[in-house]
Amino acid sequence: MKSLYKAPLALAIAASTLASAPAAFAANEPSLNINLRTLYFNRDFHDGAEDRYAGSQAVRVDYVSPYYNGMIGFDASLFGALKLDGGKEDEKIGMLHDDNGNTDSYAKLGQAYLKLKLGENTELRAGRMVLETALLYDDDSRSTPSSTQAIKLDTKLGGADLYAIYSDRAVNMAGTKFNEYKAGGEDYDLYIVGGGYTFENGLSIQAAHGVADDYLRQTYLNASYPIKLANGDSMLIDAHYYDGSDDGSLYGSDYASDLFNLAGRYTTGDLTMTLSYQKTGDEYYDYSWDGFNNDNHILMTWNSVQYSDFNNADEQSLQVRADYTVAAVPGLSLMARHTEGWDIDSGTDTDLEERETNLEAKYVFQGGTFEGLSLRARVAHVESEIDNEVDEFRLIANYGFSAL
Repeated sequence: MKSLYKAPLALAIAASTLASAPAAFAANEPSLNINLRTLYFNRDFHDGAEDRYAGSQAVRVDYVSPYYNGMIGFDASLFGALKLDGGKEDEKIGMLHDDNGNTDSYAKLGQAYLKLKLGENTELRAGRMVLETALLYDDDSRSTPSSTQAIKLDTKLGGADLYAIYSDRAVNMAGTKFNEYKAGGEDYDLYIVGGGYTFENGLSIQAAHGVADDYLRQTYLNASYPIKLANGDSMLIDAHYYDGSDDGSLYGSDYASDLFNLAGRYTTGDLTMTLSYQKTGDEYYDYSWDGFNNDNHILMTWNSVQYSDFNNADEQSLQVRADYTVAAVPGLSLMARHTEGWDIDSGTDTDLEERETNLEAKYVFQGGTFEGLSLRARVAHVESEIDNEVDEFRLIANYGFSAL
């Protein structure tokens, strides 16, 4: 299933809390952070399908507790979105709560977890949380993020960052109920182990392996190497590899595929240029852990862009991208990219194509009355022989501040 919900490669997610305790037992002070997001979304289909548009005013409140007695804490986050606009099939774009085909405002306890410090280098969390790991990464590209019910263990060992995750359910970005992972009328659990290590020369590696009982298994590998040049410029070589297969009868068919992505970035002054190549295996690469798409995993590859993932069967794709920081206007950054896909196998045709062009502009206020406010515009133009042809426009205003 192709996900239409895209997010940046790196997201900063703050944890939170509801509990309070005597200050004398606190190792440090609690924090309360509030983020307001105003989002307008318009998706225009060229093939006669109903266009989709919606507007929302979202709020996220993160309260992070200290470790009481240096050992235990409880964090929580409230997520909510007020409907400002909507029409036609706006329930299908994930911004507002879908109530039997009609969208509406919503509120939910998006995070609520107990955290336990087990020595200097180990922490255990249990409850609802927003995750950011290679094979379980909650999407935050609409009003509020998706969220996962899980137990997560993090530890540092010999310079490596290691983690293990058990999850039994998740909630969509605009959902209000945590649903079990389910296929073929049966539910299953998800297990993931992973970690990363950065060498002294800057080489960084990541690996993860996940199994959804009797449904799907995936393995992820990543290697990233930064290079500093004598003239002050820099380069980055970044490679991603996914391998997936069915884990049993619940998947409904035999499945095996992989996906490889290799990117190179060159930065000189305020300009960064990226070239990225991606290849999918004999079958469409399925990265979702369940049949109804909980939005709790996104592809980490460079060719997974605003609308498309370029992960169809046998597909090859090439992306050219440019990022520019406007020195004359501090806080203003621009991005343009074009991704071209070919050799797509639809089952009946074997040489189909798709392409997507993206333009973005972002401005972050640097001080004064509006410090903490960012404005962002995102445009996508999609042409495809295997999927919808689309023009998409998003306007996003974010304002974050600390209330403590």
